[in-house]
Order: sequence, then C-alpha cells, then structure tokens
Amino acid sequence: MKKFSVGQLDRASEIAGNIAVAWFSAGAISPILALPRNVRDFTFTFGMSMAMAVLFIVFSLALAKGGKS
Repeated sequence: MKKFSVGQLDRASEIAGNIAVAWFSAGAISPILALPRNVRDFTFTFGMSMAMAVLFIVFSLALAKGGKS
C-alpha cells in the first residue's frame, strides 16, 4: 500500500473538512430556510446531516493527524 506524503494528507484532510461543512450547511441550515413539511422530516434531515458532518470531521482530523506524525 502506498504511503501518502504530508502534503497529500493535508489536502485530503482539507477536502474532508469541506465536505463536513457542506453536510452541515445542506442539512442543518437549509431545512430552517426551506421550512420542512413536518417536524419528523426536519428532525430526520437535521440528525442525519449532523451525523454525516461529525463523521467527516472525525475523518478529516484523522487524516490531519496522520500527516503531522
């Protein structure tokens, strides 16, 4: 398996962080502006987007840690 350089890991970490921001903005902010049909839809969308955002934040931090060591 190929080892990635520190620069490559930093770039991948940045991309994963941007994906986390996209999940947050699409799933947490847009339902507030778009007014979902009911509370259940809002709760599901908000919960899933927060879970995906946290997942990508953790992934981004793991990549960043791998690039610094």
